[in-house]
Amino acid sequence: MSRILSDWKGYVYNIAFFLNGLLVFLLFFESRFAVPQWMQALGRMHPLVLHFPLVVLILYSLWVMIVRKPDSHAWNEGLADSLLVIGTFTAAVAAFSGFVLSHEEGYESDTLLWHKWLGIAISLAAVVWYGARKSLLPWTVGAKVVAGAFLVLLFVGGHLGGNLTHGEDFLISPLGPSAEPVQHVAFEEAKVYEHLVKPVIEQKCLSCHNEEKSKGGLQMQTEALLKKGGKGGMLWDTTKADLGLLISRLHLPLDDKKHMPPRGKVQLTDEEVVLLAAWVKSGSRFDQLVSSLSPQSPVYSYAQNVLGGDRTEEQYAFSAASADEVKKLNTNYRLIKPLSAGSPALFVNFYNRANFKSQDIEGLLPLKDQIVSMDLSKMPVKDEDLKTLAKFPELRRLILNFTDITGSNLTELKKLANLRELSLSGTGITMAHVKSLEGFPALRRVYLWSTGIGPQDLETLKKGQKIAFETGFRSDTLVVALNPPVIINEKQLIGKGETVAMKHQIAGTVIRYTLDGSEPDSVSSPVYEKPIAINGNLKLKARAFRKGWYGSTQVSKLFFKEGFHVDSAQLITPVDQRYHAKGAASISDGKVGDTERVSGTWLGYVENDFQSYLFFKKPVKASVVTVSTLRSFGSFIFEPTRIEVWGGADPKTLKLLKVITPGVPAKDIPGTENIVYEAGFEPQQLSCIKLVAKPLAKIPAWHSGKGNKGWLFVDEVIVN
Repeated sequence: MSRILSDWKGYVYNIAFFLNGLLVFLLFFESRFAVPQWMQALGRMHPLVLHFPLVVLILYSLWVMIVRKPDSHAWNEGLADSLLVIGTFTAAVAAFSGFVLSHEEGYESDTLLWHKWLGIAISLAAVVWYGARKSLLPWTVGAKVVAGAFLVLLFVGGHLGGNLTHGEDFLISPLGPSAEPVQHVAFEEAKVYEHLVKPVIEQKCLSCHNEEKSKGGLQMQTEALLKKGGKGGMLWDTTKADLGLLISRLHLPLDDKKHMPPRGKVQLTDEEVVLLAAWVKSGSRFDQLVSSLSPQSPVYSYAQNVLGGDRTEEQYAFSAASADEVKKLNTNYRLIKPLSAGSPALFVNFYNRANFKSQDIEGLLPLKDQIVSMDLSKMPVKDEDLKTLAKFPELRRLILNFTDITGSNLTELKKLANLRELSLSGTGITMAHVKSLEGFPALRRVYLWSTGIGPQDLETLKKGQKIAFETGFRSDTLVVALNPPVIINEKQLIGKGETVAMKHQIAGTVIRYTLDGSEPDSVSSPVYEKPIAINGNLKLKARAFRKGWYGSTQVSKLFFKEGFHVDSAQLITPVDQRYHAKGAASISDGKVGDTERVSGTWLGYVENDFQSYLFFKKPVKASVVTVSTLRSFGSFIFEPTRIEVWGGADPKTLKLLKVITPGVPAKDIPGTENIVYEAGFEPQQLSCIKLVAKPLAKIPAWHSGKGNKGWLFVDEVIVN
């Protein structure tokens, strides 16, 4: 035992030597190196281990620099050897883990390249230095030259690593003024994006999403890059209940892997989250002035706190609510915050239409004497919910844009003696209902954008004296775009006799649609008049049109004719454990995957072909097998290169029924999309079906991942 303890330096050095040899070997074959899943945890240890070799090797180098003579009492050979061998070993561990980490997505810059090579150089140099330490005695000129060069390597490599993590100016920013001095802008000239939203993105998002480090393929330095989005798609989508990726990921629990910013980074304040959500809700405009907003808007209040101004905040007679009560009523989908710092007044924002219930409004009644503003945009609020809203006596501002109200219960809000601003844009309200607003005691401003009220009636309203009606028209020549139609059906597998329905909030709007994959237009596409019968697999595309308006953006959805019930399914080849969904059950559970690769509905394959059995207790007369796949070139997800359908009475009597060969893509197709393949064959009785789909073996040269294997994502398999 004593001998082993005395030789520990030799064992440690040999391990470090082996790690460096393995690292050099992997460098030669880096283009063919794929990080296995078990090794990813080792790579993520890099930030934990890298500081130890830095400190130890800096200490040793400085020690060598100060020793002047052989008999110096400042030199302890045994301790010095221990420091150097420990530094050599930990440098090898840090370099190896860093090499593994560099193969994760999001590190795509010259800084990473230099940091990686300097880290490897430090590790190799430490091994050589330890091996030659007897020849490089610390009091010689050669040893001091080596120590000085080593210090330069350590400081430069560490600085580049800091740039990757914190940005290029992290080290020097406290020493002087920033490259871009703080802008002082007059309140009347301030813009929502430039002076409010952009600073939040720069402070809380840019460290992970810039030209040096683009996690998820997302960069956020410019307007164009924000609009482009990343590998997961567009950052925002006002047609979705959760407003898209940017806002939905801010509201995820902190421990969720998809929460942004990730745990350990500086988080957005609640006020900043509200700011971003309000900006997206209002159309994510880059030119909107703060002064164009209502003073009751939380964005306006945020601007006052950030930019200052000579506005005088309204004074409230009521006392503040209990902080514990506010905290208890806050949820991931309902945010309650003070209107401004130190104010007793509260505002409420609702998110995620799918999770909304009428009880969510009623649950706020304990705060009815403090809530002055409520935003229910795009929530499924019904006319009967207005009775509950009428119980909030301090409400000054109520936003009901694109909700399901028709106006039949609008007079209930007359009970709100303090209501000054009401927004009804995109609702089914009529002129008769609007006239009833004249009797509201404090109402001063009403927003009626995108409603079914005719142009002449809107012009009449604008001539009124008591209430200012904002209709969206600035002149007789301005044309406003319609919001897209709503596809009511959430279920994508349609059974016999079922139909697909659509609607639009604005009366008199014409919905035109296509089922053949073509783009709907205002002339030749069929007009939607009644629910559409589904007789096969199809992609519904629809747009809204109305005289005097621009046509809406397109909305689309895949629908599938419900197939035979699959009694059991079996995966023949193993699925990648990063994307395993519910295993074999995922291919016949009746749920078609969305376009988010990490949604938990997709089976992912990269090393193996997808192969599965479908079993039927009683033979079915089948003639087509439909396979749902995903395409997202930015995430290395490609269409299959070959699909085979086999059928028979059991696995031993199968015969080949159909082969589809989609081929290799010739160019990039941006975005993410469900791709569906229909394999048709002669009708026949089958009790067992085997499906094979082969992933792309080699990504083509036009792609950044050229030469690597492509991913194959499969979800639902339908047999008809």
